[in-house]
Amino acid sequence: MLQRTMSIELHRVQGKYNYDRLADAVVCVDKKVNFYGIVAEYEQPKSTRGDDCLCTMTVVDMSYNTPGLRVLYFAPADQMPRVNTVGDIIRFHRIQMRSHADAPQAIGNPKYGASFVLLSGLEGDGYEPYQKSHSRYSVEAHDRDIVDLLRTWASSHPIDTFAGTNKYMKQIKDINVESYFDLCCKILYVNEQSAENSVIIYVWDGTDTSPACLNPVEQGESDDPGQDLWSAKELALPVDVMRSFPVLGTVLPLVPFDVAEDDSGPQIPLAGDWVKLRNIGCRIRKGLYEGIFLHKSKIGILSPSTQAVQNCERAYKERLTSETLRLPQWCPKPPQSMLVTGYDHVKVSTLREVLTHPQVTNKFRCMVRVMATWPTDVLDFCVPLPESTAGGKDQPEQGAFVYAVRFTLEDPTGRLHVFLYGQDAVDFFVGYPAVDLRQQGDTVGALKRKVDRLLGVSESGPSNPPWVNCCLMSYYLDKERPHDTRRFRIFGTRFPG
Repeated sequence: MLQRTMSIELHRVQGKYNYDRLADAVVCVDKKVNFYGIVAEYEQPKSTRGDDCLCTMTVVDMSYNTPGLRVLYFAPADQMPRVNTVGDIIRFHRIQMRSHADAPQAIGNPKYGASFVLLSGLEGDGYEPYQKSHSRYSVEAHDRDIVDLLRTWASSHPIDTFAGTNKYMKQIKDINVESYFDLCCKILYVNEQSAENSVIIYVWDGTDTSPACLNPVEQGESDDPGQDLWSAKELALPVDVMRSFPVLGTVLPLVPFDVAEDDSGPQIPLAGDWVKLRNIGCRIRKGLYEGIFLHKSKIGILSPSTQAVQNCERAYKERLTSETLRLPQWCPKPPQSMLVTGYDHVKVSTLREVLTHPQVTNKFRCMVRVMATWPTDVLDFCVPLPESTAGGKDQPEQGAFVYAVRFTLEDPTGRLHVFLYGQDAVDFFVGYPAVDLRQQGDTVGALKRKVDRLLGVSESGPSNPPWVNCCLMSYYLDKERPHDTRRFRIFGTRFPG
């Protein structure tokens, strides 16, 4: 009854300009109309083949809220509507009604008299537009009445329910390379200084991408596969940037692809904004997912009150407070690990937490995958101690060797180089002390079997490392530059069997 009454009242409100309800406007094909609407969906302006940009949005009112009216607005970039948040109110004057694919569509262009004003959609806010397309505009008593009616109605009718979801909507944990999809996510960082002068945005929804197998072709690019994997980590974001990121959940880089050189793409929202990405793809490079922004992809802003946004934030808070939910979402539950530690009572930390921890020296327990070792050949895992010269340069004394190995670890939040050295390594490789491995065939065979299990080496396909539990310690090499010389090593961890 309230909706019907408000719809009638909206229809009766008149003044200097007559405004149509959307239900009446949509039948005025090939005519110019004036109307107010609540922005239910909004996509950032994109360049066109001509001089103008194009902004598309969906507007609703109490007379026409499903599926809403699609509006296409053409104008120079500096005259585009810039909607602050979904749920705001827009007023259009002299906008042309058309029909496209048997659906109504409104088309506006200031060259043909179209204009707009944008106002907050929150009850109690004022009536001064936060953006207007022209300096001569009026907000009269009947305009305020319409705005009040729309605000009151919208307060009890969540706008995001009109935009709705669709079968293409996914979370980051569900994306794959086989299809295009939509994504509700938060922009954490915008990198405008990336290679080739392209803008890369980093998005997050609190979930973890599934583990990706390593492509053997990509592993062959360098003698040190771990260094290749490290340089690809989150497209090499600096630690200072990652300190502002949430500690859980994959941060997905979104890279431009198949975009014409003269296509500036959409206007990028600011870091901290929640958005709806439409029609994007993804690929796997060096074992990491990258979102792909195509020419036909779109970015729409979302209100913090949108149900999808609230669902993401609520699920993230639950992950933060639960020891089980903090674990990578794709590792077995309960976790199964071929590595054993004596610190299972310590909270599991993500590699992002390890990398960004404010204390230079600290200890952590992590659930990770071992993606690579350096050296790659087990024969080179032990090196002679520098002071061991009794047997000559090439023949050091038996026992005067030390393990010196580097592992490249990965979890859904990042990658990390860690070292396995000295007694920690002897404890790790249970029963196999540091020796000249080139003279210990049985030991080499046993160590190789262990390492192959850690790396998930398969004779029938690409490597797919298992999840393992391990303890890490951070330290520094130079007390004058502790942060710059920070390193990580494995300790308190054993590989029995």
